[in-house]
Amino acid sequence: MRCIRRQIVALLDCSGYAGWDVGVHFVDNHRIQQLNHQYRLKDKPTDILSFPFHHTKTPEDFRGHATTDDDKNLGDMFLATPYIVHHCRANNESLPAHLPVLFTHGLCHLMGYDHELDDDFLVMASREKEILQKYKTKNRNVPF
Repeated sequence: MRCIRRQIVALLDCSGYAGWDVGVHFVDNHRIQQLNHQYRLKDKPTDILSFPFHHTKTPEDFRGHATTDDDKNLGDMFLATPYIVHHCRANNESLPAHLPVLFTHGLCHLMGYDHELDDDFLVMASREKEILQKYKTKNRNVPF
């Protein structure tokens, strides 16, 4: 778990949110399906769900209003471990390589990005790419 914590801390730094809090919860497929059904009305498992602490009109617009330590909370991410492992095996992808991508995706949702519309997808994908490029450059030796 320390390695996962180091990855999250590094990704927060690369996204410009060093020192901010984020909750990371690993759950089974049944629990993620319950959450997906309850909050998104989709009765199926998924890899990750994010629940932002701040509600925004535009991505990251809350940032300037975070003046206390309590305000510096991005929210919570729930990851379905069996779903993710199955995805990695099915796509011949390593879990250590895939987790930073998932964490980044979740962090972007916590920052207020979404991908419901094509234009929003492009904006979010650009932000994810920016964060992952910084992460890969700065953290070549962060072990899983």
